[in-house]
Amino acid sequence: MRDDNAAALRYAVASNEGTINSEFKRAATYAGPHLLAIASGIQDMSSPGSASAMAVEQLRRLDVRTDVSSLAASLEHGIEDLRETLSELLAGDPRWDGTGTLLTAMLWRDTHTAIAHIGNTRAYMLRSGELTQLTRDHTYGQLLVEAGRIRPDEIGSDPRYSSVVVRWLDGKSDEPADITAHEAAIGDRYVLCTDGIDRVMSSGTLRDVLQDTAGDPQDVADTIAGIAFPAGQYGSLTCIVADVVEAPG
Repeated sequence: MRDDNAAALRYAVASNEGTINSEFKRAATYAGPHLLAIASGIQDMSSPGSASAMAVEQLRRLDVRTDVSSLAASLEHGIEDLRETLSELLAGDPRWDGTGTLLTAMLWRDTHTAIAHIGNTRAYMLRSGELTQLTRDHTYGQLLVEAGRIRPDEIGSDPRYSSVVVRWLDGKSDEPADITAHEAAIGDRYVLCTDGIDRVMSSGTLRDVLQDTAGDPQDVADTIAGIAFPAGQYGSLTCIVADVVEAPG
């Protein structure tokens, strides 16, 4: 008997390179059968390395078949190991001070997934024509919304609202990542993206692009990157697009 939850991912990555701050905020991605991860680095020119690349390199070890009950714990342990690595690097070289990364990752087992998130990278889901943001931005603007001081639609009125990040992963702070469980369904389409997509694409435009069911994930990812390209002043934009499909066999 076939498991009704037996599923697989079809995925693709696309990006464009912006013209401002590209040296200071580098993105790194990983897409595999069980793990999707996108990281956006916080660094300056004196930093000896990229925290975002390091994050993706360490987390890719999680791209293995994992028990459903262990998905969240595996992600949490992976992030804590990364935090410890960054802390050790900082202790040995002060140039790592001020270096960190924003991160969104999804660890999968069939239609079950755990999401780890810190910063203002994002994960979205398209299901039955409805677009849902699965992550909560850790930004100044989001704090104002939750305090009732501005409306959600006002975040775009001031660049500080979406660009000033209040939580990220580094070797100094112990700010926890948000770890949540999520149940997917065959036919869902997911997007992981670096920050700034909300400044170049409305939620309606993003939904319309994702609803192009004739396009495979690479076509859709390339379209998102292509639409974002004229807004290069916002820096680079990278995305992963993944479809949940029936597992072969």
